[in-house]
Amino acid sequence: MTPTSTALGFAAIALATHAGAQDVFREVTYTYGAPETTHFAELDPDTKRVFTGEHAGMAKMKRHQPKPLKLDLTHATQAELSVEYWGGHIGTAGQRFRVNDHPWIDLPQPTGTPTEPQRYYRTLLGNNAAPIPLAQLRDGENVFRFTAGQQIAFRNDWGFYWIYDFTARIHYDAARKPHPTGEFVSPLPGAVFDDVLRLEVNARSPNGPIVRVEFIGEYDDFDWDGDGVWREWQYSTHHGVLRHHLGTVSTPPWRLKSDLRWLPDQSQPIRVRARITDATGLTYLTPPVENVVQQRTRRGVRLIKPAVVPERWASRAGRESAKGSLTVTDAHLADATFARLAVSTWSGDVDDTSVHELRLNGERLASRFGEFHHYDLDLLEVPLARLKPGANEITVFSTFQGHMLEINWPGPALLIEYRKP
Repeated sequence: MTPTSTALGFAAIALATHAGAQDVFREVTYTYGAPETTHFAELDPDTKRVFTGEHAGMAKMKRHQPKPLKLDLTHATQAELSVEYWGGHIGTAGQRFRVNDHPWIDLPQPTGTPTEPQRYYRTLLGNNAAPIPLAQLRDGENVFRFTAGQQIAFRNDWGFYWIYDFTARIHYDAARKPHPTGEFVSPLPGAVFDDVLRLEVNARSPNGPIVRVEFIGEYDDFDWDGDGVWREWQYSTHHGVLRHHLGTVSTPPWRLKSDLRWLPDQSQPIRVRARITDATGLTYLTPPVENVVQQRTRRGVRLIKPAVVPERWASRAGRESAKGSLTVTDAHLADATFARLAVSTWSGDVDDTSVHELRLNGERLASRFGEFHHYDLDLLEVPLARLKPGANEITVFSTFQGHMLEINWPGPALLIEYRKP
């Protein structure tokens, strides 16, 4: 297949701490072939493993294949790379990239792991950023390469991982680069919302029509993007397109109602921003609207984060996995009306002849979820009667002889809906 790039890349901005109150940038997303089905892989170039059978082709796999992107550096001030990738074989380290044959740069890894992040299954979905020295880039075509290193744990000399897409993000001097602009109509600072948040901006650009407005918020939620951070500017990306954010509008008027019925109860106000993109691919990130307050009257949603997340949390060939757990109290279950388990997996579904289960307290909770040889993010219904005060054990079990059913960091989280007096 022929690699392609697009100057209208839709990957999400990582909102690194160096970003100002407002920001102007262009994203260029590399997509290898058909965006819904493809990826490219990297194998440790120093492996001594002898590949046979179905893996024989890996011995001939070319390393560090060039991936070109055309970048506009006129009035550029800084650059970064966001990557969607599956962490690959457990323990694989040395996941890096380089641009135009400059030194290798480490890919971001999940935070908060008790031991090295490589000891945990992980899939990072675009809400990450590795700074690129601007001097390493050139106006026009740039060549990116990726590599894998050895396994630092659970070694079998098979360092290997997949990259789905990557996005180069170039930030510009807003005073010198004509760009879209806009401001919030709703919400305004101090606004209060219940289960629906009304979002609206005015938007315009000297470069031509506005093509989309994407709304993002900073709040506490399940870690959809896999970086190990629970309160952050929330979104993930799928082949460069925003998901798990507040919403996208592609035609005027630039407004929507964001359904936040399953947003967990917030202990502090949230913030919201809008990404306004024009037909040239330039995006303007508005300053944040501060102090937007969640104030529910009839119901609430408790978020229970995992208490134990084991290393190498997976199962295959009839071996039950290590045990993770969630701690539930009587107060969590008081007035509860419904519960869901949020979970990130890799290779979660298989053929009909194999048993493939996620188990709660030793009993099957779900048997058909996830996607084979691919990542998936699921919300699984949990009967309230299955929950108990104290530690609730979670395991996975698979009889499949092929790829393991993997539970990604930071592990499953429980969302419990309850009635308010």
